[in-house]
Amino acid sequence: MAKFDIYKKIVTESYDAIMVTDKNGVIVVANQATADSMHLTIPEMIGKTPGDMITAGVYYNSTILEALKSKQTVTRIINLPDHKRLSTSIPLLNEDGDVFMVLTNSRSDDILNEYARQLAYEKEQHARYREIADYLASLKEKELIYKSREMGELVTQCAVIAEGDSAVLISGESGVGKELMAHMVHDLSGRKNQAFIPVNCSAIPAELFESEFFGYKPGAFTGANAKGKIGLIQMAHKGTLFLDEVGELPLLMQCKLLRFVESGEIYPIGSSTPEKVDVRIISATNRNLFEMVQEKTFREDLYYRLNVIPLSIPPLRERPADIGAIAVFFLNKFNKKYDKQLIFSDEELEILQNYSWPGNVRELRNAIERLVLLSSPGQVKQNLQSMLYLNKKGHSPLAVIGNTAGSAVFRIRLDLPLKDAMEQFEADYVHAVLKKHQGRLGEASQALGIHRTTLYRKQREIGATLYNKKSTLFS
Repeated sequence: MAKFDIYKKIVTESYDAIMVTDKNGVIVVANQATADSMHLTIPEMIGKTPGDMITAGVYYNSTILEALKSKQTVTRIINLPDHKRLSTSIPLLNEDGDVFMVLTNSRSDDILNEYARQLAYEKEQHARYREIADYLASLKEKELIYKSREMGELVTQCAVIAEGDSAVLISGESGVGKELMAHMVHDLSGRKNQAFIPVNCSAIPAELFESEFFGYKPGAFTGANAKGKIGLIQMAHKGTLFLDEVGELPLLMQCKLLRFVESGEIYPIGSSTPEKVDVRIISATNRNLFEMVQEKTFREDLYYRLNVIPLSIPPLRERPADIGAIAVFFLNKFNKKYDKQLIFSDEELEILQNYSWPGNVRELRNAIERLVLLSSPGQVKQNLQSMLYLNKKGHSPLAVIGNTAGSAVFRIRLDLPLKDAMEQFEADYVHAVLKKHQGRLGEASQALGIHRTTLYRKQREIGATLYNKKSTLFS
């Protein structure tokens, strides 16, 4: 086949509309896609100019005319009577820099919209699977650490429970490890090689509940993805669906969830055909669902459907034997993360065991991370006592002063006379505010709520006295 014939075939068979005009804008080549887009025949187009087309009302603006004038590639939306097209005109220049031909291709806005929908869908799916992948990766770092008899008995129960498919309801205070327990049941079961899909029930808005849980079919509603959406329940098919904070579900959503729990079938939005889904449901709550049933804030029928096998995880304060083991586990973890080599003495472990840990394992983990981050080997006991004392009083373990522009972290000692403590606090506080405002007295005095001259006097007094001494309040 000759080169000319090859090029002609490429133009003729191209999906895009292709048109070639000479230096005067006269159409010399047009393929069938171009003619179809303009509701003309090819012979009706050859020999015409963009001006002729605009006069005849075929379209209302032209990239060809702009390319001829500017000698630059021009891309614009071209308006036709019944639709729009994205058109690109490329001027071809001779050796003298003059235009001798313009090559134009265009595509319908319907194609572009479909591409945009496809791209949005892929981005949505990527984000969803990325979240799940990140979650599954994070689980590899989590272990159930225990030494207590109570937790040992629970682990034994999990091994037995895992053999069946009955619904499990895990109760316990916030931070005790309910999700870890749910994952243990899954990992010991015959579903271990299938998906474990966690759902935070308190984080799903009521208006999105059905689409998130049950998914939807293409075109189910305005704004729906053109390919539809797989719901969380379908994603857990053959695996485990973990409903965290199930007690936070509003009554209407409880009713919709009950329908699936009873039948094992879902109706994606936009479908009248039920789809059978095989999942094991494990729920978790830090609320008393039985009391909620009595108060009519949780459906009784759903409660008994979810509470086939109850598991109750005791709070950390009721299993002190676990505190030391968990603390050492996190200490080693954060030593590695922050390149430290801290160790706990027997006395420091006793301090940890004597604290009530109202936030349970989550609070313990956070406390150990702060301790490792902020302590040198000689400061562990002192910082630990300060942190836990302030926790017990209902305050933050650390007093943080400042904002993102600059902040100071104060770890407070509690063995000073009140006068010395107040004096030292004022010194460190003024110093921190001055540092935050980079020594600008006007801004710092406004932040402190004192006159500029008063701040200047305090700065001199502090510099002459307190800042010449080693800090006794904050370490």
